[in-house]
Amino acid sequence: MLRNSVQDSAGSRPEPGGPDCPCGADSPGTFGHLLRAHRERRGLSLTQLAGLVHFNRGHLSKVENGKRTPSVVLGAACDRVLDSGSRFTAIATALEAASRPSAGWVHPAQLPAAKRFFTGRRRHLKQLSQWLGDDRSLAVPVAVINGPPGVGKTALAVQWAHQAVCDGRFADGQLFVDLEGPEPGEAADPFDVLGHLLHAVGVPGERLPGDLHQRAAAFRSYLHGREVLLVLDNAADAQQVHHLLPGSPGSAVVVTSRSRLPGLLSRVDAATLPMTELCRPEAAMLLRAMIGDARADADPAALTVLAERCGRLPLALVLAAENIVSCQHPSADRLAAELKAEEARLALAEGDVALRHTFDASYRALDEPSARIFRLLGLLPGQVIDVAATAVTAGVSHAEAVRLLRDLASAHLIRQQDERHYLMHDLLRVYAADLCRQLDGGTAAVQGEDRAKTEAALVA
Repeated sequence: MLRNSVQDSAGSRPEPGGPDCPCGADSPGTFGHLLRAHRERRGLSLTQLAGLVHFNRGHLSKVENGKRTPSVVLGAACDRVLDSGSRFTAIATALEAASRPSAGWVHPAQLPAAKRFFTGRRRHLKQLSQWLGDDRSLAVPVAVINGPPGVGKTALAVQWAHQAVCDGRFADGQLFVDLEGPEPGEAADPFDVLGHLLHAVGVPGERLPGDLHQRAAAFRSYLHGREVLLVLDNAADAQQVHHLLPGSPGSAVVVTSRSRLPGLLSRVDAATLPMTELCRPEAAMLLRAMIGDARADADPAALTVLAERCGRLPLALVLAAENIVSCQHPSADRLAAELKAEEARLALAEGDVALRHTFDASYRALDEPSARIFRLLGLLPGQVIDVAATAVTAGVSHAEAVRLLRDLASAHLIRQQDERHYLMHDLLRVYAADLCRQLDGGTAAVQGEDRAKTEAALVA
């Protein structure tokens, strides 16, 4: 059937042994063979062709070698660039029709819309493509994007996912699930999540298994032999994620979490991609993209100040820009001046999205000793958190301070600098200090003699 489609689109039968002769006309090799022949005839390298058709070079290489099925979009792009009529489009269309999933499979396309003003993160996008594009391993590739609240983990995952789909990957569908972490009692139950996932791929409710492990096995069976992307957003812990993973190569998984998900790496072939705030140029670029050149050019220096007072945290930057665009503040200069007061930064909000609420979710996931330490860190002097000073301030042993700080680092509320020191994002420090004033009377242990002991520990 495919051979007839290809021949009809070409208008004549290719000569045996000629450069257009299909190698297994019922496989992606047909497309790849023809693509290489046309490319070489034009004197184009793979890199040059990739730039002309706007597809990833690695993806084109796999298509040429018959390791990846070409999309109709790629076929049309090749026809346009190589001036081949509709030959490549016809082959890709026939391959797509021949490879359509069997009856009962519902082609899921659940990705949220990509962010219009997504800025930067090129290194992260490249890393995800490298990790999740390796076809040589029999293991399902899993990438874990983690970082502090408001850093843009979900935006990065969705941006990469859309790019991958545009490159012709995951032709059998894309699944997206909000796992509702990290607050205790709020995280989604894997049993219920698997029910939604199975339903999304066409399993009727009456056929859903009644046991967690049976549902997990059924989900793995449905994904076997298919190229599906699974995005697990806002995961609470490794146990929640483990039950949801595919079991055979072809699919890939992107997980986002505020936690490092300890225990996951020992179970699956997972790679971790930590995120921090944007660099200064990217933060200014994001503000400019959202508020427009006219407002940005009116006072470029104010734009830089505003970005710094937002801690270059993407969520804070977006909320600040929305405040300006919605005319709550007429200019970047006026908003930057208002945010000079640190407490005002925590009040950044637009609609039902508030910066403080995002921090609250991470704080409420802490146990009481970790929560107390977190609050006290907001009162420590300087930008660097010293383990010894933390132990003195909290009135705990050095070993206990080390353990609690590691727990906070695992939750991405602080970041380890070296064995003895940690860093806290400016906005999280303001938030911690505010909590300490509310819940601990404002000064806690950092007063008088205790403050002197803390400062002595810092210089010891």
